[in-house]
This record gives sequence, C-alpha cells and structure tokens, in this order.
Amino acid sequence: MEADAKKRFQVIVAILVAAICLRTAWIFYQRHQGNKPEQKQESYSSNMDDYVMPPKVHPYDVNSAKKELVGKTIWIRAGNQVPYYSFNPSTHEADLKKQAGLMPPLQPLQVKDVVLQRMPKSLGEGQVAVVQKQILLVYQSAGKQGTFAAPAGTVVGDDFNFDGNDAFFFADPHELYKHWPPDVWSAIDQHQAKPGMNETQVSFALGTAGSLGSGDYGNRSIEYSNNGNPVKVTFQNNKAVSVEPEPATPSSR
Repeated sequence: MEADAKKRFQVIVAILVAAICLRTAWIFYQRHQGNKPEQKQESYSSNMDDYVMPPKVHPYDVNSAKKELVGKTIWIRAGNQVPYYSFNPSTHEADLKKQAGLMPPLQPLQVKDVVLQRMPKSLGEGQVAVVQKQILLVYQSAGKQGTFAAPAGTVVGDDFNFDGNDAFFFADPHELYKHWPPDVWSAIDQHQAKPGMNETQVSFALGTAGSLGSGDYGNRSIEYSNNGNPVKVTFQNNKAVSVEPEPATPSSR
C-alpha cells in the first residue's frame, strides 16, 4: 500500500510540475508577443508633399538658358495649359500663329535648343510697336515624330523674363514624389483621377487648367478642363470624394 501511495504521489507531483512549466511557458510567450513592435501598414500623409522642393533654374539670357537646359530632360508641370508649336529646324523658327496642341501632364521633353523668336502681333490704330520675343524651348518627345517648341517666357528689350519654373519640372516627378503609393502613380500615369487622391495628385493626372469652386484648398470642387474632356472632382480634407466626368467640349488638340 505504501508503494502504491508513493507512486500516486509521484504522478501527481509530475502532473503539477508539467502544468507549472506549461503555464510559465505561456506567460513568457505572451510577454514576448507583447514586446514585439507592431507591424505598421504602409501609409501616406499629404503633409509629406510639403517637404518636396522641386529644383529650379534661373537663366538670365538665352546663352545661360542653353547652358542650363540643352541636352536635359524636363517634365510638364502645368499640364494641359502649356501650348506647343511645330518647329522647323531648317528655318530655326516655330509656327507661332498655329498652336499644335496642349502638352499633357508630366510629359517628358528632351530639350534640343533654346531660341528667341519675335512674337506675331497685330497693331490697332494709334498703337506703338514694341518688339517682344518669345523664349522657346525646342524639344523632341518620345513616341512623337517631329521637332516642337514650347514657350518658357518673354524678352522685351533687355528684360529676360523666364517663367519656365512654373511650367516645367527639372527633375523626374516620380522621384520627387516617390513616397506616393504605386496605385496613385499608376492612376496618374494613365491620366485618371480616383477617389482618395489629393489635389496635387489629381493635377498631375488631369492637368492644372480648370475652374475652381468655392472653398479652401482641399475642401472644394474643381472642374479640370482635361484637354477637352472635363472632369469635376470634389475634395474634402484634401482627398477626392467624387470624380465625375462632365459633358465633353471640343478638343484643343
């Protein structure tokens, strides 16, 4: 009897020890899990856009403009607002009387030359002729045959007024705004606006030309001309909450 009692006691002790070990292991496991850093989902805040500083150029005459730009790739910043013209390399002139179209958002251009060309102007009675020249960036674009020219400022007398910093990016926007999620860039590259995009992203997709509704930045409706295919986008807290195609207008292309 004593042997059986002793054996039962040993079994009970063994079970208690095993239970204590399992409990201790479970406590350590829970503590370990609790100390693990939380897996953060990729997120994007539009505040990050405020820290993007696109590089600028500051030419003071045509020669310095050539030095800054010729041979470089630039990108359209004011999409569907900047006109372009056919350029004849043999005469070294653009057909400024006939606009060839408007350049789409973020179109890359390979700058071949910078030229000055007198702007066509008709004078009314009593008006005095003032010689005004257009600063033209001569370029070629991938997938499009021919040579073209886009305006980048004016010259009147000795005043060289370069406004290309408002019209063009001088660094790849994909790199400048690389913090944007891939699905946003995919929509931009397809010139599509989608809910959730902010005003900057939509302007990259549809261009900057359009009419503004009432309200503050990020809390208003904007009708983007979209080169003859208008789209109305309504923003709340700087996120698009609706994207509505509007009746088409004749294309300016």
